[in-house]
Amino acid sequence: MADINNVDTLSKFGVILDGETQRQKFYHLKTRYRVRFIGMGVNTEGDNLTMTMSEFDTPKGEFEDKTVELVNGQIKYPGAWTWQNVSFKVFNTYDNTNYKALYNQIQRQRNIYEQTTGDAPNNYKFTTVFEHTDGHQDTLGYWVMEGCYLKKAQPEGASNGDHAQMMIDCEISFDNATLYDVDGNQIPTVDSGIITDVANAFDF
Repeated sequence: MADINNVDTLSKFGVILDGETQRQKFYHLKTRYRVRFIGMGVNTEGDNLTMTMSEFDTPKGEFEDKTVELVNGQIKYPGAWTWQNVSFKVFNTYDNTNYKALYNQIQRQRNIYEQTTGDAPNNYKFTTVFEHTDGHQDTLGYWVMEGCYLKKAQPEGASNGDHAQMMIDCEISFDNATLYDVDGNQIPTVDSGIITDVANAFDF
């Protein structure tokens, strides 16, 4: 008779692989995340955005296509890697704390363009950390986006008869993003076979 007190569901569904007893993995849930803004606005104003976040895109990028033309065909290889801008939405809170954080950051960036002070270039960028979390808000893995600046912060307009929450649509641009696992190890590691293989890909 089957042990009804211990039903190993993850071994009953999914694709069978040789030597693997667990066929199915549990997934990250879209609602389990946390976003931190380090150095945005003034002091800890980024914390207000963390607490009122509605949605946030994870970092994405793509390679530039490169081609070597040969007599009898083509060889394709990846060129420069480019990170795409990240979009997110926060609630437009009644106390205007999100306005303050976002527009203080915008002012910092305007200061560098307008060269208001000599130290304006020193503090206009910030760091963004996107964390995958579990049901207890413990971190399972995280992205670190460095060299961020606010591309836009656009509050939604008002409408009679619509009682939905007002949002602020935002977008950030960044220099680089790095992924880390639950133990804080970079993915991939610098000495991984992936990087070694790419380095030797054109070693004819």
